[in-house]
Amino acid sequence: MNEPPIKTDNRDERGRRGHNMMIRLCQFILLAGGIWWAFTQSHSDLQFMQIPGFLIALSISWWLVPEVRSRAVKLNLVDKPGEDRRIHKVAVPRLGGVAIYISVVATIVTLVAIAGRLPVDARASEGIIAIAVGGTLVFILGLIDDLESIKAKYKLITQILAGCAAYSLGVRVKQIPIPQNMDLDLGFIHLIGGQPIELGILSMPLTVLWLVGVANAVNLIDGIDGLAAGVSAISALTIWSVALGVSKPFAALMAAVVAGALLGFLRWNFNPARIFLGDSGAYLTGFILAAISVTGVIKGEGAASTIVVPTSLLVVLILFFPLLDTSWAVVRRLAQGKSIFSPDRQHIHHRLLDAGLDQKKVAYVIYGASAVLGFFACCFVKQQEYFLKLVAGVLVMALFFAEVLNRHRQRVKGVASLQKQAKPSSDQAN
Repeated sequence: MNEPPIKTDNRDERGRRGHNMMIRLCQFILLAGGIWWAFTQSHSDLQFMQIPGFLIALSISWWLVPEVRSRAVKLNLVDKPGEDRRIHKVAVPRLGGVAIYISVVATIVTLVAIAGRLPVDARASEGIIAIAVGGTLVFILGLIDDLESIKAKYKLITQILAGCAAYSLGVRVKQIPIPQNMDLDLGFIHLIGGQPIELGILSMPLTVLWLVGVANAVNLIDGIDGLAAGVSAISALTIWSVALGVSKPFAALMAAVVAGALLGFLRWNFNPARIFLGDSGAYLTGFILAAISVTGVIKGEGAASTIVVPTSLLVVLILFFPLLDTSWAVVRRLAQGKSIFSPDRQHIHHRLLDAGLDQKKVAYVIYGASAVLGFFACCFVKQQEYFLKLVAGVLVMALFFAEVLNRHRQRVKGVASLQKQAKPSSDQAN
């Protein structure tokens, strides 16, 4: 007697629908929670909306990234393997920057709408308008480069123009604050505690150099799955904490929004990556981090003269890994007689891979080092407890992603695989 065939398609489809509904529910809870927090706990005041901004950006990015990915795949906008320095073995979409940009812009617009206004300090001294203009320029540059490769000199010119635009709109390092207890006399250098170093005509070139340099530094470390996005997210969390410690709430807000957008993206970018930042995402992220490190850390008058180190050194701690890797790459290439823009396979993450670590372990090692340096930066402004709370919250979310959502998806796939294996047997029985 023949056995009836096993009905597998319906169960498989129900499992997928259940998983998607769980994802959508989590995204809705984050979005609704962020908006509720903005209206109630933050009293509709923009300077208190860091946590709402983080939650809203996280939910938008988490929802938007797979949508961008599917469209990039249909348009064949993928990063193909082949070069020795490339780690991935399959074609991966590279338009993650689109999701990051939309998430950041949509979140800021939503929060400003809830608050009802954009305060003068947010527009001027803490440079939200400047970051929007300069960030949009470097994003468009990176997007064009993702779609059709641009020569390095044209990219550099556009980045400099974006930096000049941000400078003209308020992202400026006019002076380097010196702590009260720092008196130093080396003959050619004389520092007096509490008296800042005025940069004068060097203000504009140094600011633009910083903005362009960090944007390219983030792009250079985007060599393995999740590295640039994860390190940048940790840097954003650190700037968020430090900016609050030096009385720069709107820079902290921008950092919180960027951190949320990056963590939502990292859900799809961690090894094995299903989408890359691309030049659009890397340039945008690096530019914003550079800008808010100026407006939220270096220009933090509230504590600049009372901490034991100059605030300019804090940004080095916060962005230590991308700065170190980029500086070493420039020195290495110049010593070899190569262009500083020529790619190679000698970055820090490549060396760790060659030492026998896999991509996940390399990412964890660099994440850990970045978090430790960020913790030290927060200690100087007595924000270490706040930073640890943020990191703990992020780790809880990451654990939820890994242990609940990923395992549920794997169970759905496992059941589907078993059902497919069972289907031929039932067909043969018939």
